[in-house]
Amino acid sequence: MNNESRVLDMARHFHSQTDPRLHEDHGPLTIVAGEGATVTDDAGNRYIEGMGGLWCASLGFSDSRLADAADRQMRKLAVYHTFNHRSNEPTVELVEQLTALAPFDNARVFLVGSGSEANDTMVKLAWYYQAARGRPEKRKIISRFGAFHGSTIMGAALSGLPHMHKSFNLPPLPIIFAARPFYYLDGLPGEAEHDYATRLAKELEALILAEGPETIAAMIAEPIMGAGGVLVPPENYFPKVQAVLRKYDILMLSDEVVCGFGRTGNWFGSQTFGMEPDMLSVAKGLSSGHLPIGGVIISDKIYQCVADEAHKVGVFGHGFTYSG
Repeated sequence: MNNESRVLDMARHFHSQTDPRLHEDHGPLTIVAGEGATVTDDAGNRYIEGMGGLWCASLGFSDSRLADAADRQMRKLAVYHTFNHRSNEPTVELVEQLTALAPFDNARVFLVGSGSEANDTMVKLAWYYQAARGRPEKRKIISRFGAFHGSTIMGAALSGLPHMHKSFNLPPLPIIFAARPFYYLDGLPGEAEHDYATRLAKELEALILAEGPETIAAMIAEPIMGAGGVLVPPENYFPKVQAVLRKYDILMLSDEVVCGFGRTGNWFGSQTFGMEPDMLSVAKGLSSGHLPIGGVIISDKIYQCVADEAHKVGVFGHGFTYSG
């Protein structure tokens, strides 16, 4: 970056997740090229980029196959929406591939533009589902301390990170927080890892009973917590949590924005850790970060109930310009 561009960035660019005053003094690290797992800055320094950008460049930086595919499609049809029964060939092809990978049968896919939008959509679908089955009082969403679920209003509210809340004056939302699964720091002296997972499940059940299970719609969880510290749960953690949720008729929402598409050795992190979600959100690895795209993969149980209700209403009143 030439000096003029650097000055402009410092003076005009309001950066995400950055201290603005420090940026005004120090300016950016400007990346100008990338190949495989490495990126190069404007001074010619090369770095191994272990995080893949923001956890997203799972196929590396500047993948030529993706660039060629984008070029071909943009020259044929650059954009078309999916509202009001419209569709397009790439959307249908993508939905077919995603449903083939889904960890449940007869899945449906709702496409969005980001992981934040995907998690917002899962929460709205959980509320819609509960209302459609005559349980509109089931509105609370369980998240976890240390979680990161996005930067929209709902995504930030679901995130159990203090800096995502401080000074934003977020509106009151029906979100409650359970403990994070961090055995290394939070396990008790002499407590075995499987006993730690059992304790967390019991604490979750106590939280549900204190709040009233009849008021809780769903729990959202990352299979491996990302921004909260890359926390890998105990092996038996999610099966124990899932048993509690089923006992009290609470949905399981898997935030696969970081863990999806092979990051944990399976297509989805929920498969690796024994989670059986009703819905899961995807983004980042869906395009290796080359284009902003995301989606929600929805179980047949949720879809059938939501579709019946939307038919009664006359339309499913949710979607985004860049949905598909």
